[in-house]
Amino acid sequence: MNKLYYILILSGIMCFSSCKRSDESSMGFNFEYYNIQDSEIISKTDLIAVTDEDYLQFGARVAYINNHGDTIIPLGRYSYYGTDTLKYFANVIEHPNDSTWGRMVAIDRNQNILFDLVMFDNGPEPFKDGMLRVSRNGKMGFANKFGQVVIPCDYEYARWFENGIAEVTFDVKEVSRDDEHSMVESDEWFEIDKKGEKLN
Repeated sequence: MNKLYYILILSGIMCFSSCKRSDESSMGFNFEYYNIQDSEIISKTDLIAVTDEDYLQFGARVAYINNHGDTIIPLGRYSYYGTDTLKYFANVIEHPNDSTWGRMVAIDRNQNILFDLVMFDNGPEPFKDGMLRVSRNGKMGFANKFGQVVIPCDYEYARWFENGIAEVTFDVKEVSRDDEHSMVESDEWFEIDKKGEKLN
């Protein structure tokens, strides 16, 4: 009886371990993103954020309506993440079900995902020098005020633009400063301009 018991346990362990992913690369990002074309940047009616909760605050279920009160983006799919008025794009949190929050992303009025948001303190990062750091599939680049990714997300890490220049790198490591904060280090920083061209 003991022998049969051990065989069953061993078989169960082998079965479960065979279902494990074989390598880390299978866990990579492979999200699809939408690229806003110049022809789509026609000024349209702004959409206003509304909620069915007591207050419009980070994490509240959000919908976007037009000035006639028509619902353009319905409740239930996204949570509020700082965009009161959707002119070209909105920062939202995907809300796939009642108990789970998803990615923090930028969407257009047709709910196309434009890019993932870069965190700053406890919210979405603001524009710096007219550019916004964004991420696609784990790589960083920059978007303009229309939500267009104008410098492709090719970099392992990118710093803010300041006076028309940003430092970027293809090789970075994250270093923990304490339990809550970390920083990035690289020996291969270089500067780019707002066209994405290398300066040094």
